[in-house]
Amino acid sequence: GGERSVSTIMFLMALQDMVKSPFRVVDEINQGMDERNERIVFKRIVENSVGPTRPQYFLITPKLLQGLTAMEHEDVTVLFVFNGPYNLKPGEWDLPGFLRKRKALLGDEEPNRPGKQAKSAAARQGDEARVQ
Repeated sequence: GGERSVSTIMFLMALQDMVKSPFRVVDEINQGMDERNERIVFKRIVENSVGPTRPQYFLITPKLLQGLTAMEHEDVTVLFVFNGPYNLKPGEWDLPGFLRKRKALLGDEEPNRPGKQAKSAAARQGDEARVQ
């Protein structure tokens, strides 16, 4: 599903090199696309928008598929804006409390990130023994 949207976005991206612009904005282009087409389009958007000479791309959508591997590119930034009647109101956010709970759930481990290794339980016990 969504072949018309796929052909539209592919055509627009083909015109990018003809029209110079510092950024592009695409609103809900993935609506009506099946998962396969959405993955193809998202991958192509990333390929056409990363690098120092490429324009920025703003993809505005109420939904985004999970597991889009193209998002792992270092030049890609994803911003989530949550809006609705069930979200926390300003002043109700408790970031320090959230971080404490997260650390407790992870057992004070750093999350696995590229270039960082989380300590094993044995390594943490060794650290604790040296401190005592």
